[in-house]
Amino acid sequence: MYRRFIWLLLLLAALLFLSGCRHLPGNGKAPQPSSSPPMPSSPLVTLSFNESASYFKRIQGYEFRSENGKHTAYFYMANEDEPYPIPVDQAWVDTLTGFIGQYGMMGWDGFCGSDSMLLDGTQFSMCFTFADGTSVHASGYGRFPQNYGDASRAIDAHFLQLLPEDMRCW
Repeated sequence: MYRRFIWLLLLLAALLFLSGCRHLPGNGKAPQPSSSPPMPSSPLVTLSFNESASYFKRIQGYEFRSENGKHTAYFYMANEDEPYPIPVDQAWVDTLTGFIGQYGMMGWDGFCGSDSMLLDGTQFSMCFTFADGTSVHASGYGRFPQNYGDASRAIDAHFLQLLPEDMRCW
């Protein structure tokens, strides 16, 4: 009987130790820099943003591409094989680029957060590239870089304004 009690205590101690590991440094959350790296002086050429959660969204992701002096926003709709393209002007691109600086998104590079205790949550992936080759890649599941919520809402609104009203519903 005493042996079983000892084994049970050891098992409980091991479980307690393992459950506390998610609070140790290096749990998938990138350290937040005190200031974001500077914005490149070259133009934005690509941006891709995808977010999914436990609820169904009609629009699964956004992409921006600048090719041969033409700027296009793409919408990836649920159950559609091809993206829905909309030409955009330089002012729209400048606003999108402004979000990168405003929300400190240059500091997101390499972020790869994950909450292993989360069963059903939101995941995201974002990458963008400038003409000089500077690029930022970030992704997460249940963990997000600094200012993510504000940045994702701004990007959503900025892209969604391009769509006709009847296509904006989630």
